[in-house]
Amino acid sequence: MALITNSVSTYGTTTNREDLSDVIYNISPSDTPLFSMAAKVKATAVLHEWSTDALAAINTANAQLEGGESSREASTTPARVQNYCQIMKKNATVTGTQRASNLAGADDMMDLQKAKKGLELRKDIEYALLGPQGRNAGGATTARTMRGFNAWISGNGSRGALGADSTDGIAASTDETAAGLRAFTEALLKDAIKDAYDDGGEPTTVLVGTFNKQAASAFTGRATAREMVKVGTVQGTASMYASDFGDLKIMASRTQRSRDAFVIDPTKIKVASLRSFETEPLARIGDADTTEIYWEGTLEMCNANAHAGIFDLTSS
Repeated sequence: MALITNSVSTYGTTTNREDLSDVIYNISPSDTPLFSMAAKVKATAVLHEWSTDALAAINTANAQLEGGESSREASTTPARVQNYCQIMKKNATVTGTQRASNLAGADDMMDLQKAKKGLELRKDIEYALLGPQGRNAGGATTARTMRGFNAWISGNGSRGALGADSTDGIAASTDETAAGLRAFTEALLKDAIKDAYDDGGEPTTVLVGTFNKQAASAFTGRATAREMVKVGTVQGTASMYASDFGDLKIMASRTQRSRDAFVIDPTKIKVASLRSFETEPLARIGDADTTEIYWEGTLEMCNANAHAGIFDLTSS
């Protein structure tokens, strides 16, 4: 078969209009599970504070004499805890010519860029909320930082041999070296859930990286467990872990550090915003517009003992 002689084809025609879809496809993940699940509250100052309290330990020898005289017991008062609001931002700059041009998939390039930068900023916030950094009051040449979830876990954290809990609110937690990372196991998860429950927490969520989500799907649970599976379906995932202390949803997070696993009681964690996604145009320099998006806030760890962490895990 050959092309018919003297026929006009697309190969030689230069005036055909382009075929450009009016849809923009973005594959980058934008999920932020902790930021999404945490209750949102308002911060009113750079230093955000709240109170925590706990009951005294059980008195295992609480037997009293009949008619005995009472002695005055010591009482405790609530503890005052704090975290600094961290400023985070993203900006986009678009030339006047581009804004005047006909864009496929969006009405205005600046609107498209603002939407993208907003999602990118949420991912940055998520990473900081879960991070190992300590709080920092900042100064003229130092940015303020919030104390991240990892650094709040003390006592209820399982770490590698060289890993260490944060010693106070200012210090970051210490990571194990790459050579000392260990596998995520069901025994580690069960111990973490028990730690949180023993301290009064009611954890319902486990956040892990994608590699350790697959590791969790391989947990055996009870050796004799059975599940009905439809014909033609291969069961290769576990999204719910039925522990001795309640069911926990296991969620894969593509935003957190893959070496960390968090056991979370969502009722004992909040995100406090001093400025929540403020959009400000910057002064114009030349023939271009710049828009900046700010978020200023912090992690309100209502009570760290309601949660647990498993850190220094292998992730590949």
